[in-house]
Amino acid sequence: MRMSWLFGRKNAQRAPFVVALLVLVGALFVRAADPGPLQNLRSVAFDAFQQIQPREYSPETPVRIVDIDEAALAAHGQWPWPRNVIAQLVEKLTKQGAAAIAFDVIFAEADRSSAGGMAATLGGFGNPEAARRLASTQDNDATFAAAIGKSRVIAGFGFDPKGSKDPPRRFFGVAFAGDDPARFLPMQLGTVRSLEQLVAAAKGNGAVNTARESAIVRRVPLMFRLKDQTGVFPSIAMEALRVAQGASTYLIKSSGASGEESFGQSTGIVSIKTGDVLVPTDDRGRIALWDTGHHERRFISAKTVLADQVPAGELEGRIVLIGTSATGLKDIRNTPIQEAVPGVEIHAQLLEQMIEQKFLARPDWGHGAEFLYLAAVGLLFVWLLPRLSAAKMAVVAVVFISAGILIPWFAYSELQTLFDPVYPPATLAVIYVSGSALSFMRAERDRREIRGAFSHYLSPAVVEQLAQNPELLQLGGEMREITVMFTDVRGFTTISEQFDPPGLTRFMNRFLTPMTDLILSNQGTIDKYMGDAIMAFWNAPLSVEGHAAHACSTALAMQARLVVLNEEWKAEADAEGRRHIQVNIGVGLNTGPASVGNFGSSQRFTYSCLGDEVNLASRLEGLCKTYAVGIIVGSNTAAQVADFATLELDLVMVKGKTEPEDIYALLGDAARAQTPDFQTLKEQQTAFLSRYRAGAFAQALALVDACEAAAGKAGWRQGYYAMMRARIEGLIGDSPPEWTGVYVAKEK
Repeated sequence: MRMSWLFGRKNAQRAPFVVALLVLVGALFVRAADPGPLQNLRSVAFDAFQQIQPREYSPETPVRIVDIDEAALAAHGQWPWPRNVIAQLVEKLTKQGAAAIAFDVIFAEADRSSAGGMAATLGGFGNPEAARRLASTQDNDATFAAAIGKSRVIAGFGFDPKGSKDPPRRFFGVAFAGDDPARFLPMQLGTVRSLEQLVAAAKGNGAVNTARESAIVRRVPLMFRLKDQTGVFPSIAMEALRVAQGASTYLIKSSGASGEESFGQSTGIVSIKTGDVLVPTDDRGRIALWDTGHHERRFISAKTVLADQVPAGELEGRIVLIGTSATGLKDIRNTPIQEAVPGVEIHAQLLEQMIEQKFLARPDWGHGAEFLYLAAVGLLFVWLLPRLSAAKMAVVAVVFISAGILIPWFAYSELQTLFDPVYPPATLAVIYVSGSALSFMRAERDRREIRGAFSHYLSPAVVEQLAQNPELLQLGGEMREITVMFTDVRGFTTISEQFDPPGLTRFMNRFLTPMTDLILSNQGTIDKYMGDAIMAFWNAPLSVEGHAAHACSTALAMQARLVVLNEEWKAEADAEGRRHIQVNIGVGLNTGPASVGNFGSSQRFTYSCLGDEVNLASRLEGLCKTYAVGIIVGSNTAAQVADFATLELDLVMVKGKTEPEDIYALLGDAARAQTPDFQTLKEQQTAFLSRYRAGAFAQALALVDACEAAAGKAGWRQGYYAMMRARIEGLIGDSPPEWTGVYVAKEK
């Protein structure tokens, strides 16, 4: 049996370790590089957290949106409205007590509906007098500017690469601690500004852009910089917060500031403060949108304000953002929770977060922590994979992969801190799956090898059991009790002379195949074929309860099957006109401890058994020829099959042994043992052996005929009594001086 695959197991066991380690190293390289797709995957995971548990909306937070919605457009006409209407809106909001009014709208051009604009148009039709009178009236932009000047209004500007390179007007001072924040802020190339007369009347000026990095708005800069310009420019939300507090300055804290550990590195912005409100940001001065989703309670229609239908006190002390939710005005954004959100609502949510001091933080050390977690747990996985069973490793994998998801969820839901819930657990899952898949493939390969190695030596049921439980096969040898069988064809040389080589091969196949089937069907293991001989054993590699009985049943079945085969061979010989030679076999069985395992060299070895009891079984098979019986079993086997029809034959000192062995003929199974004829034979045999061993050879000889007659009635075909008659006659003629009753075998 070639089983060199077993020597490759050591390398095979390393394979899951090596593959898992390569997966981990590759994953760590990717994590260190943190490419765009990986960042997007992380962002999608954070979106999912917000979808599961959004920020709770509180109507008590002093932020409202005056919405130029479909109802307002229906009541006051299409956009843009005349500026005098917008002036009325400002006046009414001011009267309602708004703390600040911020426009998420850019008034970049003069009002065409103003009298001045109409005068220019009429002048072109040759009516200079009418144009002069219209031009002398106050225009709508002036009216709007006057209303702005009487309130706390924040004008809006936008960034556009094709816009003006001149900086928007600033109403604030900036102080910074640490590194210059302008280095880290998103840079813009140009601006689109509201009319100067409107901005001049305002108390603040902020950017309406959300600086989208993707289709979904997740982070919004609170400050910007403009190419070729010094200083910084605030967002509309940040500027509204400043104006509402009556503050005049922004304090921007960056790396290198007192109390900020940067280890000599310019790591970016830390926070922005205005008035009493401190806003922690990421390194680029951005704040993560912690979405509540759309809430109607946040909105008041501009129609309601203009119609003086706002409940008293509803706007008192609140920051009011004026924007539009009308679909046609194109101010629509997507957020982590939903699609098609008015842009002004994003600014409102940022204001709410800053006022409520509710922020989602992605700590600077988050990347390093995730990397170290992945490295540490990944190495643990790599180390455990080849050492734990599949079931135990599955438990470990579930625990750590679940922790990689649940810990980030806990950090989000309880601490508002963002850790990656996807890449570390996904990498651990890949490590586990790749290593486990390799282990599974290795196990399947081992099972195939086991099936292939043992399929010709064990029954299919036993082979399958070994394949499913390879640990039952202890390699290298183990001591266990087995029952060993040796069989040999009597007169094989004479039989083989009547066949040519192909014919002899067919003959042996016809003999060995049914004999092998009988052994395998009775849970035996074929050790080897030795020409016309078979060596087999029971109770290894798997335990077989009642193995001695299985072996004895097999031996009886083999003798019975041989009777049928002889009939077939005789019929064939008669048909071919040749002489049929009766085929007989001798079977030796013995039970006892033996070393069972793989024996041989590193190039080739076989699964076999070794030991004195094995040798004794071989000697017993040889004694079948001496005692002219079909099956001889040793005393250990006879003791374990006491209910079988066994008959004690002699006490023999076999070649190579120093102690005599009781040998028994096996005549039949338990049913035969209960027949009266066998019982009579057994009684006669006991009496015969008693006289024989006592040295009463004449008396023993007198009992031989009775025993032979009893054997005939019991149906036992044998030459034993003829052999014993000749032996006793020889002993009578040459009586040994010291008779012990032990026969010393001279042949193997």
